[in-house]
Amino acid sequence: MSNETDVLAVRLSALHEDVGEIKTALGKLSDAITKLALVEQNQTMTAEALERAFKAIERIEYRLDAIERAQPKNTSTSIWVDRGLVALACAGAMAIARGAGVL
Repeated sequence: MSNETDVLAVRLSALHEDVGEIKTALGKLSDAITKLALVEQNQTMTAEALERAFKAIERIEYRLDAIERAQPKNTSTSIWVDRGLVALACAGAMAIARGAGVL
């Protein structure tokens, strides 16, 4: 009977060691799962930030498109304004010249 008791004691000791290893492995697994959850949370936050950035870029593209469509109108308007200023300057110069008796 002592032989069976010794065998059972050895097996119980081995089982005890295995349970200890399982506890250690479970602890490491728990840490890994926690880190994985943090990584997932960071990825979610990054994805949300990218989505906001893409929406902002889309709004900027829309505004830029509107500005580019209005560009030819602005160019032709500025040409007419320049011509009007030159005409006023010429009229003013002619008025000064007439006043001075040059014309």
